Amino acid sequence: MRTKQVRPEKLKYEYELHIRKGRDNVQEKDYILFTFITTKVFRSFIYRINVTPKIDLDNKMIEFLIEGLSAPVISIAKSGNAVYEYKLFDYKNTEYCLKLVKLDVDKNLFKIKITKAGIKITKQPAKKFLKVEV
Repeated sequence: MRTKQVRPEKLKYEYELHIRKGRDNVQEKDYILFTFITTKVFRSFIYRINVTPKIDLDNKMIEFLIEGLSAPVISIAKSGNAVYEYKLFDYKNTEYCLKLVKLDVDKNLFKIKITKAGIKITKQPAKKFLKVEV
């Protein structure tokens, strides 16, 4: 008698993006923190998400190119999600176009509005490859 093969649950999103405001007390400046996290938890190493930011504040465009994962430099075994963080300084309280690109696969366009009170998603695509939370 054969045992039933167990397959891992298929995840709806490969990545999550958390957007929040923060304050750098050394520079005495406010910033917007973009934190990319994989939904998959890695058992052997904590990988790093390779992301290339393209920021054009004058044209109100924030773009992130997600290129994939890279192995850690340190060979100590540790489990967890892969992470990438980016701090955006010198922003204005206005609406920005947030373009998220997964290397040669998907593009998602969001609109986020930054105010003194907080951050709000004003437009998001119907089909997306990552979950965005503010």
